[in-house]
Amino acid sequence: MTIGPSDAQEQFNRQAASYAVSVPHSRGDSLRILTKWASLGHYELGLDIATGPGFTAFAVAEFCDTVIASDIADGMLGQARAIAAERGLQNVRFEAIDAHDIPYPDESLDLVTCRTAPHHFRDIGKFLSEVYRVLNRTGVFLLCDTTTSEDAQLAEWHQRVEALRDPSHVAAPAPSEWRTLIAEAGFEITHSTPTQVDMTFWDWVKRSGSPDDVVRGLHLDFDKASDAVKTEYGISSIEVDDFEFHWPVFTCRAVKP
Repeated sequence: MTIGPSDAQEQFNRQAASYAVSVPHSRGDSLRILTKWASLGHYELGLDIATGPGFTAFAVAEFCDTVIASDIADGMLGQARAIAAERGLQNVRFEAIDAHDIPYPDESLDLVTCRTAPHHFRDIGKFLSEVYRVLNRTGVFLLCDTTTSEDAQLAEWHQRVEALRDPSHVAAPAPSEWRTLIAEAGFEITHSTPTQVDMTFWDWVKRSGSPDDVVRGLHLDFDKASDAVKTEYGISSIEVDDFEFHWPVFTCRAVKP
């Protein structure tokens, strides 16, 4: 399945308000890790790719003279502008940018961040090559995103339910794939810490606005998942008809060698 920018724009414009109040996006371990790594330096100009409601851009703004919160979805940028205004942030700019075609000159940025987004990108390799191009020689790239199991069958279950829940999902690379893609783009990883994002089923499908018939099928997928799948993703029943579970998350700090 090929997902283009218009597919992601439609999905995230429609669901922007849901993401603005999403606990996994507004806080969580991956944001803490990324912020800690950002605090290792100070940056004149930073860029947050696929910012959504802006939480990552806001977290790193403390360490930047200026940070650009970018997204392809105007709805997301509208949510980010509103939250930035509520927080009184003065050094955040907002731009519509496609992760595959960053409109900045070579070696013009000091920091690029991207969190909880590349699994929606149609070409992660192209995205990484663009990040490499726009970062200056001492620049820093901070990445956090959903990953998946190294076991092909367990990964297939994960990818299938995510694509059913949200058709703008393309693929969540396994950790070994992430490392290969990042190395092929020319980066050297200096820090990497595995973590996870904890969720509940009904919040997960509400955030994506999944249709009722899809939700019913996904609920059955979780209920009838194999023991191996349930163990890998921490699926367990809570309350009457809900599940708690987690997706693994790959994080890294990378630089030009």
